[in-house]
Amino acid sequence: MSNMSVSETAAFQNISLSYWGYFTPFGGYGIANFNWVKHLLRKGVKVYPHAKFMPARDSKEWNILNEEERYIALLPYQRMKVGIIETTPYDFHLIDNEIKIANTMIENDMVGEPWKQQCKRMNHIIVPNNFQKRCFEEAGFRNVVVIPHGTEVEKFPYYDRPKREVFTFGIVGWLNDRKGVFEVVRAFASEFDKNEPVRLILKSSNLAFGYFSNWQDNRIRTINRLVSPTDLNRLYQEMDCFVFPSKAEGVGQPPREAMATGLPVILTNWSGLEELCKVEISFPLQVKKLVKGANPQVIEQPGNWAEIDIAELMYWMRYVYEHQDEAKEKGKKAADFIRQEFSWEKCACRLATFVSLL
Repeated sequence: MSNMSVSETAAFQNISLSYWGYFTPFGGYGIANFNWVKHLLRKGVKVYPHAKFMPARDSKEWNILNEEERYIALLPYQRMKVGIIETTPYDFHLIDNEIKIANTMIENDMVGEPWKQQCKRMNHIIVPNNFQKRCFEEAGFRNVVVIPHGTEVEKFPYYDRPKREVFTFGIVGWLNDRKGVFEVVRAFASEFDKNEPVRLILKSSNLAFGYFSNWQDNRIRTINRLVSPTDLNRLYQEMDCFVFPSKAEGVGQPPREAMATGLPVILTNWSGLEELCKVEISFPLQVKKLVKGANPQVIEQPGNWAEIDIAELMYWMRYVYEHQDEAKEKGKKAADFIRQEFSWEKCACRLATFVSLL
């Protein structure tokens, strides 16, 4: 609240809205929705969640919620004049508020026809970055505003990593072809000899990834289960470099979390990751070429994915390993950058300001 004027505070306390979506501590939509509601409430906004999914009492998901999140889970729904929905567009027909706002994104560079039709139902479209704004405007939308998603800096504090005998690279997320996980494995196995003191951690919430967990290289460790934010933070603390050569992202939450903890990050300079690809705070990978995306949602998102050069990824992994002090300094700057630009507090303030002007 320290950066807010008295008039802003008063304006926020007069705002009421409904927030539609999935609410879960696992997965991008669910984490985002909990945080939008949590931080809007902290700003004094009256928020009434309409949950397509909400953790049930005493479930695994309920048990890892903190008290603030459990309070949100128990809030009764009320229909307000303004409603915001953050799910896939195939749920957009559910929202019944007078002013309908979609908080949405795509994971490549083209909005498909089914997505367009659902977004036409909305009075306003919120997207998390300028890349997304360009995509939606190219699809014919003019009611598009950029309000970034935040990062849970409270759950992922800065950690001053010591120099360790074994240097650890890592990647976290719904690991599949789009995330670039196989490029990480190829680069790691190709660049580092087996007698070098390095290892690679692959943490996936995609249960199908377990199929690939029996790597012949015993330096590669696979974790294939859902974990709490506390355990995820411990995992980030085990790592010395985060590698995320994703081919297309709407937001790209894992590298933001990694940066918040002070990890040096290697990532693709494309789509939702572009705003993180500053040489002062990261090690950007250039796009080698664009190819048609191969995800199951190709009808709704028929655009391109970015391919990187494996040789460049190998170069930067070797560079970070051999220049650990320089990489650590970038990690410190990245942690400051995330807190200054992408805290949930700051992003919720921008959303509340936008709604207050409607």
